[in-house]
Amino acid sequence: MNMFDLKEWRKRNITGIYHYWQDLNEDRTLWKLGSLPPGLLTFYNLTYPLDRSWHVLGLGYDPALNKTQIENAAVVHYNGNYKPWLDLAVSKYKSYWSKYVMFDNYYLQLCNFKE
Repeated sequence: MNMFDLKEWRKRNITGIYHYWQDLNEDRTLWKLGSLPPGLLTFYNLTYPLDRSWHVLGLGYDPALNKTQIENAAVVHYNGNYKPWLDLAVSKYKSYWSKYVMFDNYYLQLCNFKE
């Protein structure tokens, strides 16, 4: 989970630094992975941790999360394989996602999402 100060972003030319690292690895000799390494290099020593209660992880794999922590969090994260729009999702976590989905949207109906 990330939050950015866009004024500071522009002042420090974060986009330029990120592109510098991507361009340096154009031939993939520095790293084989995608965008994570240049992101880690770009933001090195420029980040601050968020309070753990602010961001709850695991809704896509852990069926034993604390309901109170989930409901008090600012952000819930469906990391893992059991995404809320899949049949194999952890059913008790689906409502945290589905209450914000406009299921009557034509394009979403084409995706066959289930509430």
